[in-house]
Amino acid sequence: PNNLFVAGFIGSPAMNLFDAPLSDQGVEFGGATIPVDRSTLSETGETHVTVGVRPEDLEIASDEQGLAVEVDLVEELGADAFIYGRRAGSDETAKPFIARVDARRPPSKGETVYFRPSPEHTHLFDAKNGQRLGD
Repeated sequence: PNNLFVAGFIGSPAMNLFDAPLSDQGVEFGGATIPVDRSTLSETGETHVTVGVRPEDLEIASDEQGLAVEVDLVEELGADAFIYGRRAGSDETAKPFIARVDARRPPSKGETVYFRPSPEHTHLFDAKNGQRLGD
């Protein structure tokens, strides 16, 4: 998607969108760093970007190096399960976080799970104007 407006409504379930800080190596995603090309980092003069990740482009991190999500609901659909939750520590009004995982080993309601995105499927947007950064 070329901007946040499109990213927010294309796809079902929708893309996860959230604010994340930048570092010299990339984007800080919970306890992990998503590597980002320096030319992309230089496109914004900001200290934060908006990160977009589709539910199918997330994986459970076994080493707690990722975004902590408290599971609110597990929807099992054949070979897949959709995990609905919110960032750990956020209040109940926070925007839901959605991930698609293997239905053979889904987490349980109330469990805190760490998710890490696939770097090649992570979308970055300028936090101020909503335009996509990079290719």
